[in-house]
Amino acid sequence: MAIRWYKRLFLKIFVTVWLTSFLVIALTAFVIGHLSEQQRDRDVFNARVLGQAELLIDRFERDGHLPSPKEWRRYHDDDHKEPRFFPSRVQITELKSGQVIFGHEDVRKFRNPMILNVISDTNREYQVVAETRIRPDLAAKVFGFFLSVQVVLLMVVAGIAALLISLMVVRPVNRLRQYTRDLYNGDLSARTDDRLSCRGDEIGELSREFNRMAEYVEQTLQSNTHLLQDVSHELRAPLARLQMAAGLAGQKMSEADQHFIERINQECDRINRLIDEILSLSRLEQMEVSDQSFELTEVIDTLVEDFRFSSPHHPLQWTPVAYRIKGNPALLERALSNILGNAVKHTPADTEIIISAELVAGKVLIRVADTGPGLSAEQLATMFKPFVRFTGQQNGYGLGLSIAQRAVQLLGGTLTASSQPGKGLELILSFPKV
Repeated sequence: MAIRWYKRLFLKIFVTVWLTSFLVIALTAFVIGHLSEQQRDRDVFNARVLGQAELLIDRFERDGHLPSPKEWRRYHDDDHKEPRFFPSRVQITELKSGQVIFGHEDVRKFRNPMILNVISDTNREYQVVAETRIRPDLAAKVFGFFLSVQVVLLMVVAGIAALLISLMVVRPVNRLRQYTRDLYNGDLSARTDDRLSCRGDEIGELSREFNRMAEYVEQTLQSNTHLLQDVSHELRAPLARLQMAAGLAGQKMSEADQHFIERINQECDRINRLIDEILSLSRLEQMEVSDQSFELTEVIDTLVEDFRFSSPHHPLQWTPVAYRIKGNPALLERALSNILGNAVKHTPADTEIIISAELVAGKVLIRVADTGPGLSAEQLATMFKPFVRFTGQQNGYGLGLSIAQRAVQLLGGTLTASSQPGKGLELILSFPKV
């Protein structure tokens, strides 16, 4: 089953790392910038207050009086292009006498008061208390920050970091998936490369576990294959002796009892055919998988001619094509022979069988379709399993399609089936085009 793009591990890791790193870096940069700007504004405000206080103190010491705060502010309003750096309320007090020379507000009502000590040119000490009214617009600052060039650079840097981390995780996982797929497709020698298995992290450990599993699977399957071959060969000798004994017994029995001998011979023939099927399945694993390409027409033409001769009661249609695939042609012959044999066995006489080939999306598709009774969805799900026979099917052992599927897999292809009850069965062999 194909993975949807939004469910891919690469996308999940990339988006998670990218958003996390971008937000952490952006928020850190914003907070640091905000605090730095606040300190800068405070320093500028401090310098402005100090400058205004020195002007007021000089004028007081020179003239002996000062204008009211409203007159002073109105007088200086035009000179301040940044009113947030000009104090709204200020009180200046001569410390020695305690006289308030400017401003008469209660300093306890000042918000965020700033206290400065000033020594005039006449060495008189004054205390300046100013209300701080620096209120930066945080929402505007956030909006402006996320539209700045710095944010674009942060997004690019975070994206590069997320891409590298995603590739570090996903690429070896994809390579492990390919090795697993090769093992599933019949390449029992599939093992991870040294770059994966020699890693010292969890992926390296997973690669070594995969190699141990593949070694166990290869040994188990080879042992089972040898066991099937040995058991099949060992059964041949007693089966032959049983048939010989049945023949000798038949010579001494009366005509009325000959049906028992016929029954014994019939069962012996069934066992013999089953042994042939088992040996075919085991020999299939030992067939050479070639890298040479061959013409489909050469294989299918011969096969079609043989079936038209052996099964004339099933019309067979085939249109030759000029496609080539890679592998051992004997494997394709074995697969198609079993598929056609299955169609002949399980469809009524005069049922038409159609073989066609086409090129779709770089794949060579061979279709074998009949117009028989077809199969249900439950039957389609189990039809390629060994020794599976459906109700009413007695002429077979359930190995033909299993052998066909294995042969197709050894050729690097896939075998699928589709059917609707009453509308026939279609088997599709898909191979990479050469």
